[in-house]
Amino acid sequence: MQTLSGKVEGLKLEGTYVFRGIPYASPTGGLRRFKPPAPPLPWQGVRSCERFGPTAPQTPALEGILSELKQSEDCLVLNVWTPENVSDGLKPVMVYIHGGGFVGGSGAECDGLRFASEEGIVYVSLNYRLGALGFLELKELLGEEYATSGNNGMLDIVAALQWVQHNIAAFGGDPSRVTVIGNSAGAKCVASLYVLPKARGLFHRAIVQSGATQAIRDPQTAGVTTRGLLEKLGLSSANSRQLLELPAEKLIEAQSAVGFDTSHGLHMFGPVADGLVIPPDPLATLKHSQELPPLLVGFNEDEAAIFIQNDPRLQSPDLEVLEGFFGRNADAVWYAYQHYSKSVSPDVAWTRTLTEHLYGIGAMQFAEAVILSGAPVWMYRLRCGGRLGAIHGYEGSLIQTALAAGNTGFMPTPPSDDPYAVTAEMRELARGMRSAWSAFIHNGDPNTKLLPAWPVYGEDQATLVLDLASSVRKDLPAPAGIHVPHQVWRMA
Repeated sequence: MQTLSGKVEGLKLEGTYVFRGIPYASPTGGLRRFKPPAPPLPWQGVRSCERFGPTAPQTPALEGILSELKQSEDCLVLNVWTPENVSDGLKPVMVYIHGGGFVGGSGAECDGLRFASEEGIVYVSLNYRLGALGFLELKELLGEEYATSGNNGMLDIVAALQWVQHNIAAFGGDPSRVTVIGNSAGAKCVASLYVLPKARGLFHRAIVQSGATQAIRDPQTAGVTTRGLLEKLGLSSANSRQLLELPAEKLIEAQSAVGFDTSHGLHMFGPVADGLVIPPDPLATLKHSQELPPLLVGFNEDEAAIFIQNDPRLQSPDLEVLEGFFGRNADAVWYAYQHYSKSVSPDVAWTRTLTEHLYGIGAMQFAEAVILSGAPVWMYRLRCGGRLGAIHGYEGSLIQTALAAGNTGFMPTPPSDDPYAVTAEMRELARGMRSAWSAFIHNGDPNTKLLPAWPVYGEDQATLVLDLASSVRKDLPAPAGIHVPHQVWRMA
């Protein structure tokens, strides 16, 4: 296959052609650390793309595919799955942005085989720089040469989308029908693309699962992260240029210490409203934008239950803990918890409060801003879930289960203790979600015969509640605190 940088050779796999580890930008180590991505270096001959490329530097994974892959600052690569039969015209393109709290993950986690072989979609997954290497604000310390450092992870994604525009037709993909999709931190990246001027025209619809623009930080919050990292590294402003020379492993070790300090919240990284890459007031900018891409967005009713189970600090309501997560908005979140505690048990009130203020409010504020621009929006709320309910990431479990079942419809019996287990009774919902997501990627409208008619989200706030018996609701209660200012979260 011919790209602008050179020829690539992949492998044939179950009705698809797979190309792994294609460079979409130059290496970012050495003199290029903390700088925006540069075009990929050309190569001679045919580049073998049978194996995944290196992951972005991060805390080493203990198991799974990430534990098997090398880490390197030469990580800006992407992967393409394309249908074997592309003789009947160019196919829609799906670009998946992985999650991981802005500090972990890889495009290698994402498998596009079923989307390509059964849905006729050209699937792309990618790596982007993470943590300090992708989102550390350094302009004040290192000068204008590093003015975009707080958003280099986002600029990496933009560079990958530019690569798609220039090269995907050679893989059978239609560059005029590109859908970006992400879950969790990946969803926050996708939503942030809406406010990046550099991303305009590079995608044509988006699916945002459990995340929105709430991860965008103001420069002051970003500065707290930078100072915390310097402190952990034993550096001062005067010798901060040592950041350019330290081994990447030292940066990852230090950022992990900062990121899990109880005074800073769980995750400290994310895009920055620097006024250069991202405007100072992202939501206000959206409201006055024109010709934004159609949006499918939503969240799950029990998102926070998995965090409460896994983090001892969250297992009891605590205003001090909320201050670590929500900063100046902590009082509003505490008020919401007290409000819910009057009608439900403390445990339910705590889960509902964290879910709404980590995900629900952000999704609704983002959707309403996109609507004001004139773009169509479809909102979902997932109610069906496993033993902990519809937890963070559960919509991905349903869709992936439906994909794995394929045309056979076979769904194996899952382990009973797995909170992400999908049971056989959820088969029809999983199939319906797969069908809706695929329809949206193909034509920009998620309506299919497998789910109730799904109206656009507007003044009546019509929302498709995804459950064993799905229904459209216009009477869902607004979250307590829905009118609080646009919030800056630190959890992904």
